[in-house]
Amino acid sequence: MNVSPVETAAVQRVLTRFISGTDPPFSFTYGGRFSKDLLRNWDFAHATRQLDGERIEHVMLHNDSETGLQVRCILIEYRDFPALEWVLYFKNASVETTPIIKSIQALDVVMHCQRNRFTLHYAKGALASIDDFMPIQKDLNLDEEFLLRPGGGRSSSEFLPFFNIEMEEEGVILAIGWTGEWAALFKRSSGNELRLQAGMETTNLRLYPGEEIRSPRILLLFWSKDWMRGQNMLRRFILTHHRPSVDGKPLVAPVFFSSWGGTPAKTHLDTIGKIINHDLPVEYYWIDAEWFGGQPWWKNVGNWEVREDLYPEGFKEIAATLHKSGRKLSLWFEPERVCKDTPWYREHCNWLLKIKSVDTVFSWPHYFDKNDPAWVFFESRRNQIAEGDALFNLGNPEARRFLTDFISNRIAEFHIDCYRHDANIAPLRFWRNADSEDRQGITEIRYVEGLYAFWDDLLQKHPNLIIDNCASGGRRIDLETIGRSTPFWSTDFIDGPVANQCHVYGLLLWIPLFGAGGLNMAKADDYAFRSVMCASMVFTLGIEESISGGETVFNSVRKKLNQYLSIRKFYYGDYYPLTPYTQSEEAWMAYQLDRPDLAEGLVVVLKRRLSPLTDAVFRLRELQPDAHYEITDLDTGEKRTLTGKELMDEGLKVHLAKNPDSTLILYRCR
Repeated sequence: MNVSPVETAAVQRVLTRFISGTDPPFSFTYGGRFSKDLLRNWDFAHATRQLDGERIEHVMLHNDSETGLQVRCILIEYRDFPALEWVLYFKNASVETTPIIKSIQALDVVMHCQRNRFTLHYAKGALASIDDFMPIQKDLNLDEEFLLRPGGGRSSSEFLPFFNIEMEEEGVILAIGWTGEWAALFKRSSGNELRLQAGMETTNLRLYPGEEIRSPRILLLFWSKDWMRGQNMLRRFILTHHRPSVDGKPLVAPVFFSSWGGTPAKTHLDTIGKIINHDLPVEYYWIDAEWFGGQPWWKNVGNWEVREDLYPEGFKEIAATLHKSGRKLSLWFEPERVCKDTPWYREHCNWLLKIKSVDTVFSWPHYFDKNDPAWVFFESRRNQIAEGDALFNLGNPEARRFLTDFISNRIAEFHIDCYRHDANIAPLRFWRNADSEDRQGITEIRYVEGLYAFWDDLLQKHPNLIIDNCASGGRRIDLETIGRSTPFWSTDFIDGPVANQCHVYGLLLWIPLFGAGGLNMAKADDYAFRSVMCASMVFTLGIEESISGGETVFNSVRKKLNQYLSIRKFYYGDYYPLTPYTQSEEAWMAYQLDRPDLAEGLVVVLKRRLSPLTDAVFRLRELQPDAHYEITDLDTGEKRTLTGKELMDEGLKVHLAKNPDSTLILYRCR
């Protein structure tokens, strides 16, 4: 994907503002004065260094000689993408406490469009709903202010922190890296201008002598031609520059077999034996909650003793059996929530953040009506599961060091290959209750910094480790987390093929690596299985069905998984929806995954159970018009040859007779 002159020019306009020093594209208020009025009188220095062949680091330092406040911007200029990425740091270099720093906007820029039309593409977050990751398109009207924020302090709870601002035939992707309560404001200030602001929702604080804080990470990725080019540039950018690694190699998202932690070790070993004996291509064996403390699991978080009634020998034999077969172990933890009357609650009370009863918000297990309009509020802001839940303060350096050592020791002792980190309560109210009036935002900043340091330390200590980023499903997906972790369980809403299709359809627009599934593969047909396909798969087996079905069931599961593994590579390519997003049972849903680097791609077609149609035509995207493509139906083996022009102009014809039905169609440039 070559960078166009239009995209290069857009990057340089923003970069020039940074380098000039007088009017950078960020803002704040300091001592009651706006930064634009202050910075022109502050000392300014700019230094650059080449990080590698594709990245240049710019460091811009603004210094207030009067009060000692330093504002440092570390910006990366990318040469392989039309992109700029930066973080701001505010440091008090004096011996006195600073005046109030307020309303820090890590991004504050005005975009111009000659045709006076601005369209915002964005998506809902993950609230255990069929609407999770629903794509939304909104025209931004004159004199309108449109504010988005996640709610509750988990970064992708109500909305994803990724946005595409379309301005006719060019635009910009905005991505925010902040695993807390960010806010993004879109304001049409005049006919051809749109002001973009992004940062923490609330900052109003003083800095003590020597103290330093950071801002959310900001990415601007400029595109031309059409908005889907922008989406695919973002996917490619993430794979190139924000992809987790395992022992120095880019992560290939694995296939997981999911099992419940409240299951005896003997049963796990029996299941693993079946997986091995039947040669199921499982890469990680996932043990979820309830292996610790007691029952129910959600009242025992904070008691991390292995349950001897279930695991008398711990996880040693389980891990050894998996590793001997070339498979790996994934184990669930929820270290940030601490239940009342558990050992951590008693022994580490000084490290816990608490809230008043008037501020508590429950959803499950007390409230579980997902059809109630109030569900979004309760689920997003839920800060209690077991009454009296506290939050382990990752912003406390001593607490974070303890947690790092504790989890690191468990990883080594249990031979864990995938650390599954869940976060089931919203932290925002805990953070804000801990702040004084002149330190609003400081607890959130320290906590988020602590989370990143915790994960970074684990990855440094355990180079072969991968981190599963779960937060009641995919509620912590942002630019900072995706480079350290992967949301292998992207939503807590598991309610059939249509919901699964909608979730995958929406999330593929923004990030390439995530997981979905939870299917009982002993019951799932091709249609159900293909409805959850993405870069990573999570499945289980019904023991009764497996026993009664015998070898037939295992053969069927193995066949589906092997076919999936043969096409998994396409989820690392460009993504093009071929049908509109819809939740209707009468519709078809289809999408194209294109690998121009391999000169091949995949079309996934899903016909829902009430569709009255048997035939459909899908116009493919971004092929070579004069090239010939061999088309292969992976179900029937039928082959045909069409030109790129025919596939793009006349379309790919698909016949599906059953209800529901599906097909996978491979195309390869000859």
